[in-house]
Amino acid sequence: MNKLVRQPLQLSVNESESHEPLAIRHQGRWRRVEAVLSHWRMHQEWWKRPVERDYFRVRLDGAVICEVFRDVASGGWCLQRVYD
Repeated sequence: MNKLVRQPLQLSVNESESHEPLAIRHQGRWRRVEAVLSHWRMHQEWWKRPVERDYFRVRLDGAVICEVFRDVASGGWCLQRVYD
């Protein structure tokens, strides 16, 4: 089961030099990324304005699995989905 976040929530993320998430502030505390389960780049609505995002499905300490993305242009991070 998973929960898609209606409006992506902005996140604080510590990232590597190659922009992979290392730790995510989730539910009021920092959680270490134990594993990157998958990674993909998405180009959306290119005909209106370019939107390019790097998505990561990650497992955080405490066994939380979530999907986050990094906006390539701004460098900002958001939470997209939480799996239970």
